[in-house]
Amino acid sequence: MSRAREKIATGVTLQSIRTPAAPAVFPGAVYRGVMADPVLRIVSPRRGLIVLAVVCALFAAMGVVILLLAPTKTLNVVVGTGAVGFFGVGGGWAFVSQWRRSVVVLADDEGIAFGGGGRVPWADVDRIGSTTTALGIRLRRYDALLASAPRGAGHTAESLRASRAQNAGWDLVWPARLLGRSPGEAARDLQRRRPA
Repeated sequence: MSRAREKIATGVTLQSIRTPAAPAVFPGAVYRGVMADPVLRIVSPRRGLIVLAVVCALFAAMGVVILLLAPTKTLNVVVGTGAVGFFGVGGGWAFVSQWRRSVVVLADDEGIAFGGGGRVPWADVDRIGSTTTALGIRLRRYDALLASAPRGAGHTAESLRASRAQNAGWDLVWPARLLGRSPGEAARDLQRRRPA
């Protein structure tokens, strides 16, 4: 049997013998043992924030160029300083604050923390589910959430009961556009993260 026929018959080549196989990769959401990252983060899409940063950086750079071209002209000083102040400082502050607020849900061994404030232990979580348009969490008790949420979060026992009546039984609801993944996938990831 010739070498070409042997290669076709077995599918094994000298190169494939020398090249080690790639290691198996298991994403943290699928592997149920010890997870590489013990915290599940559901983050809003950040494309808009990156566009904001790029636009602000461009306008701040144009302000610097205006100041460098003619630093003695009053109009250039006013326009350049305004551009650097508004787009450089203001845009940078807006970018950093919005980036921090883009985390919607954090889930770990103790429970779920919400980006708007508040934390709920797993014992207080009754159900996690989704519709085609939203992720929902139903709570057994509101005490831990109300105790840990800042006053500005707007959570009260009455508002949570009203949310449950309005949102098909879910106390806390996030629309799909805030999740960075489908609501069904977010619900499955949270269920997998829930300790047994």
